[in-house]
Amino acid sequence: MTIAEGTAPKVTEAVKTVAIDVDSVLADVMPVWTDEYSKRTGKRVTKKEIVSWDIPTILPITPDQVYRYFSHVWKHRWREIPPTEPDVGDVTKRIHRKGYRISIITKRERPTAPYVAMWLDLHHIYADELLFVFDAVPKANYPFDMLIDDAPKNLVDVIAPKSAILFNQPWNKDFHWPVRVDSLSEAEKLL
Repeated sequence: MTIAEGTAPKVTEAVKTVAIDVDSVLADVMPVWTDEYSKRTGKRVTKKEIVSWDIPTILPITPDQVYRYFSHVWKHRWREIPPTEPDVGDVTKRIHRKGYRISIITKRERPTAPYVAMWLDLHHIYADELLFVFDAVPKANYPFDMLIDDAPKNLVDVIAPKSAILFNQPWNKDFHWPVRVDSLSEAEKLL
């Protein structure tokens, strides 16, 4: 069902599942995260400077602080988080109309779940399900046919018959992956 609307667009029976990540695939959270980091530390940093998924290797911050900042941003600044492209909700509906089941899959912490859901509603993101996955379990273990994600660590365990598309971001430019896109609209054309 559409989280915001509560009704599904008319479609033929979905036979395959497309799993779509939230952070940095649907929601362009990093500009708000870097703003939060800059406010707290007094050191200006931008999304373009986050060139590694492992943020503590490029900024003087602990992994726990990274997650706390993300949690803070999702709990208190979720309305400021822009989508990665205009009308991203329409893109998810078009993917569904092509006959795909949409699984929104994220490793957000449990306390951020209602805010993520409200963000998805705000941007009219279509989803058949919303999964909050545990960090200890690779996303590749969840049921999907195609994964669209920006984190290389989530793609490396994906094996056939499953497949994955890497969503380009500054932190994955040096990661070699055969199928990359700059937008969900571009990924839609590959389905």
